[in-house]
Amino acid sequence: MTDEKLPMFIGVDTVKFDLGVSRAKAYEVIKELNKEMKEANPRAIVVNGKVNRIWYEEACLKSSAV
Repeated sequence: MTDEKLPMFIGVDTVKFDLGVSRAKAYEVIKELNKEMKEANPRAIVVNGKVNRIWYEEACLKSSAV
């Protein structure tokens, strides 16, 4: 078994693929998520054009149990 590390930040291509949106919309999603993360965690590191993987997965990929 290999110890593959997941990237800390997710890029536009991943967001585009996961959400099925255009490149421009994916950048909008990233910008909004980064804004929300910075408001919730002022000391968080934000990288333009990328979003924190954990924040992204919780906000966009977490399915709600019904």
